[in-house]
Amino acid sequence: MTGARRPLVRRALACGLAAAALLLGGCVYLRLLELKLQLDRFDRHFTVQTDEGLTLVCLSPLLRTDDVRWIGLRPEVIRAAGRDEHWHVRWVKELPPAVTEPEAHDLALDLAFADGRLTRIAVPEKYFALMPKEFVTGLIRSLGRGRIDQAGRNLATTVAESDLPTARPRLPAIDRLLGVASERRTTATETTTRYRYRPATTEPGAKVFEMVLHFDPASGELLRWHARTPVGNLSFDFTRRRETK
Repeated sequence: MTGARRPLVRRALACGLAAAALLLGGCVYLRLLELKLQLDRFDRHFTVQTDEGLTLVCLSPLLRTDDVRWIGLRPEVIRAAGRDEHWHVRWVKELPPAVTEPEAHDLALDLAFADGRLTRIAVPEKYFALMPKEFVTGLIRSLGRGRIDQAGRNLATTVAESDLPTARPRLPAIDRLLGVASERRTTATETTTRYRYRPATTEPGAKVFEMVLHFDPASGELLRWHARTPVGNLSFDFTRRRETK
C-alpha cells in the first residue's frame, strides 16, 4: 500500500467505526422506544408475579444483554444455564460523611435473559414491607404514557389515580425502607431526599445512579420521584393525577 493511500484508508476506517457506533446507539434507543410502546399496552406484553417479591415478565422480549450493559447495569454475579443467563445486580448506598447505619440499605435486582434477551426483572420481597407492590406496578404502567424529552434525555409521566389502587408511601415509610438519605433538605414547601448508589460489581462500565424524592413537609405525602440514570432520567409526578382516556 502506498503512503498516499494510507491516510485515506485510515479515514475510511475511522468513519466506518463512527457510523457503526452511531448505528448501535440508535438501535438501542429504538428498542427503548419500542419498550415504552409496549408499556403503553401493558397487559399485552407483560405479566406481573407477586407471590415472592415482584417479578415483571416480558412476554415480547426486546432488550439484549448488550443493551442492559449500555444502560449502565452490570451484574455482580452471573449464573449461566445453557443459553440462558441470570444476573444479580446490586448497588451500595453512599452515606453522608461520618454517618453509619446498623444495617445495609443496598438495592438489588435479579434479571433473567433467554437467548440473549431480557425476559424477567425480579425485585426481592424485602423491599415491599413498607412499599405496596401495586404502587410499583402502577409506576411501571404509567411509563407507557410518559413524555419523552430527547434533548434532555428525560421520560416524564404524570401518575393517574387509575395507576395506583393503593396509597403512596409517605416520608416515614421511605425513611425506614431506604435508610439515611445521601442528602436531605427541607424548605417551607418541600422536603427533598437524595439517594446516591454505586454499583457493587467490579465489572468495568458499571454506573452510579441517583433517586431524588420530593415530599410535602407537613403531610409527608410523596409529590415527585426522579431517577437519574447514566443514560437519562425518569420522572414521576403525583401532583396532577388526572385520569387518562
